[in-house]
Parts: sequence; C-alpha cells; structure tokens
Amino acid sequence: MMNRFGDIDVSFKRLPPVYGYHAEKIVSLEKALQPIEAHINELPRFIKVAKDYCHFPSEHGLSRDQSAAVYIYTMEWGETTLYRVLNQTLRDENRQALRIWFPYLKLFDTALDLLPTVKEVVWRGVPVDIGKSFTKNQIVTWWSVNSCSSAVNIIKNFLGNENNSTLFLIEAVNGKKISGYTEYASEDEIILRMGSRFLVKSDVLKQLNGSYLVHLMELGGNNDQPDSDSNPDPPSDTSIPSVLDLTSIKI
Repeated sequence: MMNRFGDIDVSFKRLPPVYGYHAEKIVSLEKALQPIEAHINELPRFIKVAKDYCHFPSEHGLSRDQSAAVYIYTMEWGETTLYRVLNQTLRDENRQALRIWFPYLKLFDTALDLLPTVKEVVWRGVPVDIGKSFTKNQIVTWWSVNSCSSAVNIIKNFLGNENNSTLFLIEAVNGKKISGYTEYASEDEIILRMGSRFLVKSDVLKQLNGSYLVHLMELGGNNDQPDSDSNPDPPSDTSIPSVLDLTSIKI
C-alpha cells in the first residue's frame, strides 16, 4: 500500500522549478482548496476533519488554517488522498497544471516556514528496487513534497518484509519538523520541501535479500532553483554526525 514515506519519483525527470505561488495571498483552507474539489472526492468533509483535529492553538504561531493545511497533507483516505494528487501534479511536466494548487501551496509553505528546521538523519523507503538506479556523486531532485521519518523503524514497518525494497538514509539540512501537526503523531515526520536536491554520497549498498540502501545528502540553498549537472560543494557544517557504517544497517 502506498504511503507518504514511499511516495517517491523514480523517473529522474528534469523539470522547471515551481514559481508563482509565493505571490498568492494567504486564504482559508476552504478557499485554498476550492479549485481542487473536482479532483478529490468528498474534499469538503476532509477539510472539516483537518480543521477540527489540527494542532491549534499553535506554539509556533500557525493559524488554524495553516495547521490544518499540514494536517490534511498527512491524512490518508484512498486513491484521491490529497498528498497523492498534489505530488502527482508536482511531478507533471505540464507546470500549468499546478496553478490550481497555488493557494494551497502558499498556505502549506508558510506553515512550514513557522515550524522548526532540523539538521539530522531522516529516512524514506519504497517497496521497489529502485536503488540500482542511483550512482555515487549523482545529483537528484525530488519535485514532490517529501515525507520522511527520523525513526528508521517507522519506515521499516511500512516496508514490512518486502524483498527488493529501497531504503533512503538522508542527511537533511533543511528538514521541517511537523510531528505534533500530523494525523499520525507517532511517525516522527520530517518534511523535505518540494524541489529539494540531493547528492548520492556513496555507492549504493545492495543487501542479500535484494534490497538497497541509498545514502543521500540534502544540498542547501534555495529549493526553487533549477537542477544542475555540476556537483556543488556539500554544506560546510550540517551538524550531522558522520553516520555511517552502512553495512550495519539491515532492511
């Protein structure tokens, strides 16, 4: 079953960055998602759930609508779950298709601005052997919103006993800590924003069961900048301890 932590683009598309939503005015969640109602079944009902159950008042200064924008992103209700539809559109080569999402992206992005930034190791995983597609020193852009967990066991639980899966260990430098604002508080969720770029830091480790471990380092800077084929210098101080004997990590 698909989940946020495994909603990963495997196509390595080169796409233009997402511009334009920054200029939107902040509006209510209902108004922000009004253009999306035709694409998501029963969306008004899920908006009401998000506004009723979101974390508010917020010690980080989020409005109820900003908090609900984060909460509804983490909700699961089927094939038209909001994060699935949004991330599919973020990966679409037709960037004009994103325009109806601009009011929501503004609300969601300004909510993330107010939440704590973390520099730590985070994890994602997918029950597919896409690890073989990554090579050392490759630069990868993930155009979607990227849900990660600071707890590797959360990701392993989603993967189950899947052989031929891929686990991503990511040295995050611009992660946004949304735990406390999600539908599932125990998942220790960290968001890496859309357009985040990563350096494949080492050779991919293939394990005996056919699974892969991919070690990525998030590249700092403006996430709205275009991708580059050059290998930029890594961040000078990520405050992340050197992890890693990768061979000690089992999927």
